[in-house]
Amino acid sequence: MAPTTTIETITITRPLKVIAFICGVIVVALMIMALASTDWLMASDWRQGLFVHCIEDDSVAPLPFNIQDPPGCYWTRDVGYIKATAALCIITLITDVIATVLTGLGLRTQNHNLKYKFYRIAVLVMLVSLLAVLSALIVYPVCFAGELTMGMIA
Repeated sequence: MAPTTTIETITITRPLKVIAFICGVIVVALMIMALASTDWLMASDWRQGLFVHCIEDDSVAPLPFNIQDPPGCYWTRDVGYIKATAALCIITLITDVIATVLTGLGLRTQNHNLKYKFYRIAVLVMLVSLLAVLSALIVYPVCFAGELTMGMIA
């Protein structure tokens, strides 16, 4: 009888990949909350998000940006920087979901070549996500500050 050899394959998951996956899930949750929030701008009896602005009951005139609406929630003001910020945040959410799924697939697969490709693409997509959210976090306050300055001059 011939001798037999048993080969065991041990897969070691690097903790950085698991941390990247967990951070991706956290970013997805935070981006959903940021997109749904109406607290991007707040003033007395008024608050504005990326998609709606809300006026509280018994609000005292004048409201910011000369808004004349009665109490309630309405679609946001038609300003370019708000739309650009919303688009950048949606891009961030979509790309982060894609990168998180790719990282999860990389953690799950046993094929090392496929694992490498999943991780590499996930890193690139996550960089796009990072650039989009950083752009949004620069565009919104800078453009708002410009709008605020124009409101004081008029």
